Amino acid sequence: MTRVGITFNKNHHLHDSLLNGYPCPENPGRIKIILDYIEKSGLIDDNNIRFYDASPAYVRDILRVHTEQYVELIKACAKDPCQNPGKDVYVCPSSFDVVLQAIGCVLKAGDLVMTGECSHGYAIIRPPGHHAGPDSCNGFCIFNNSGILARYLRDVRGLERIAIVNMDAHASDGTYAAFESDPNVLCISMHQDQKTLYPFKGFIRDIGVRPALGYCINMEMPTESGNSEYSIFYDEIAEKVLDKFDPQIVILECGFDSYYKEPLANLNLTVDGYYRIIFKLASKWNVVSLLEGGYHDDLGLLASVVLRALSGIGNIEDEVDQVDLLASRRVKTRKEFNNNLSLLKNRLEPYWGPWDVLKG
Repeated sequence: MTRVGITFNKNHHLHDSLLNGYPCPENPGRIKIILDYIEKSGLIDDNNIRFYDASPAYVRDILRVHTEQYVELIKACAKDPCQNPGKDVYVCPSSFDVVLQAIGCVLKAGDLVMTGECSHGYAIIRPPGHHAGPDSCNGFCIFNNSGILARYLRDVRGLERIAIVNMDAHASDGTYAAFESDPNVLCISMHQDQKTLYPFKGFIRDIGVRPALGYCINMEMPTESGNSEYSIFYDEIAEKVLDKFDPQIVILECGFDSYYKEPLANLNLTVDGYYRIIFKLASKWNVVSLLEGGYHDDLGLLASVVLRALSGIGNIEDEVDQVDLLASRRVKTRKEFNNNLSLLKNRLEPYWGPWDVLKG
């Protein structure tokens, strides 16, 4: 069995804001950086980690999450780029074909895991998706890639328990909107404090609605939170809830904008922080990781860390001095984190039980 199967949408370069005459951080250079780095990394060996081709998805796959009216809006905007489908979202004449190919890669990554061809999948696709709701798009996202995969796995593959975990710096508000009332899909999002960052949604108090109260978990990470805070949240809440929920698969919305070099956010994850959480997820569950945000020069490095964690290969040496990083941040970061962690535990305890009883 191949350990990790990689897919990527080869036509992604046709979705480019420069075709509309203006630059955008979400551009074709992001995947080029990743693929160039992976090619030079020596990780691809066709046995443990390999690439797979994927066919475009169908509109019916998109309609598992999004409304028909919204899909028609995106088609219309693609034909007339002067129309704006949403905040911080652009489309080009070929954008609809690009998103069909991207979603096809996501579904292929899921199928590789479901058929047993691979233990884990990694869809390196763009545009990202976690801000796209059933009838709206925001923040560079057109369609909700993880949500479409989750519904596909439910409708076509018959899965009953699916977890979606978000590591992007921005809250997974589109995913929340799609699954806030669905107890078959557990959504866990760890993101920068939404009082300080777009989309200004995804607060600790937001835990879903009946009949899925407690199945949407939002952890507000104070600005400058890093490896230690993420590890504590994962160990003390995320992993314990995942264990109790017992997902048949985990979909990872893996944004690289929680990284300490990210210009559009203010978090301090390093390669060790990413590796630890992804390795722990992959040690217990089959994982399909999807590329989300991240707009810095180390995207390729972090993509290789994802592959190492999924495949069980040891991580590269973290060159960041954690002592210096901790010393340079606000003194109150850990205090705010501990307070948020306690608030979230209290909020969730009626639905998941006492935390000292739950085992991670």
